Amino acid sequence: MLGSVFLFSYCIIASKTARAVLNNLARNPYAAALCIDDEDGGTGAAYNVSMDKMGHPIASNIRDCYLDLVKQGKQNELPLIATGGMGKGGNLAANAAALIMLGASAVDIGKYIMQTAAGCFGDEYNRCNVCNLGKCPRGLTTQDPKLYRRLDPDKVAERVVEVFKSADVELRKIFASLGRSTELPIGMSDALGVADQEIADRLQISYVC
Repeated sequence: MLGSVFLFSYCIIASKTARAVLNNLARNPYAAALCIDDEDGGTGAAYNVSMDKMGHPIASNIRDCYLDLVKQGKQNELPLIATGGMGKGGNLAANAAALIMLGASAVDIGKYIMQTAAGCFGDEYNRCNVCNLGKCPRGLTTQDPKLYRRLDPDKVAERVVEVFKSADVELRKIFASLGRSTELPIGMSDALGVADQEIADRLQISYVC
């Protein structure tokens, strides 16, 4: 349509090329955001080789990309979205807070929602691998009436709301101690510390012994 403006969000896997992609997007006036999926990303339909052998840790990729944006003075122009394995250890709010303080503008919790709210059988170590075959035993990814009747969408919706409400409360508790009750502390890395000197140096955050 004449006069329309199309904005594009790009999603890539965390890798050595993430910064190159970011720098190209930073020069694109129609780029809306960059989503980076880390090594723990993937659904029950993902191949084992992609789950086990591909991708980099999201923390280092997000941090590198954010610092690149800071150098260019564009940290408020191109949002970074972190995704992949969020909350896999049951610490969703803490994971999200850490990534936001490393430079993420938002986090994606698709698999976490599927597992905790929708009742997916899969976890980080065991996958039934039938998401793409239309045979989901929980009735999530299927058109088979015998299977999708097992899913109660109203109950799932209630659980999804509860997940977001609880995550919101926990994040507010974390950020309140930083004096950020109304806005996200994006890139506020001085609030982070780690007990591993190598990781501290890699992420340019405090080493706490």
